Amino acid sequence: MFRMFQELAPHDPRDKCGHHYAICLDLKNQRFEVLDSTRSKADADLTTHAKFFINNLKDTWNRHYEHSKVQIRHFPTEYVATAKQGNTSDCGFHALEYFAKWEG
Repeated sequence: MFRMFQELAPHDPRDKCGHHYAICLDLKNQRFEVLDSTRSKADADLTTHAKFFINNLKDTWNRHYEHSKVQIRHFPTEYVATAKQGNTSDCGFHALEYFAKWEG
């Protein structure tokens, strides 16, 4: 499980506001799961950020575990429908809740 932080204004050095979400590597079901409390697969910022991380993780896994029985290169990414937060400040709490309740 990976707690992700995405800056909302990455080109503004004074604005450090961001958003927390989670990416889970589900070995049992052979997939990556993205859990976000405000966004869905339809959000290009989310999918671009998640895809970048997942692709780097797959490359690193392949480099360090190329002889392992478990290979993750073919794992698809599922954007899990989650309860959406009712404000703009609780995303960190929701990410921690995903970790506590995840059953993958």
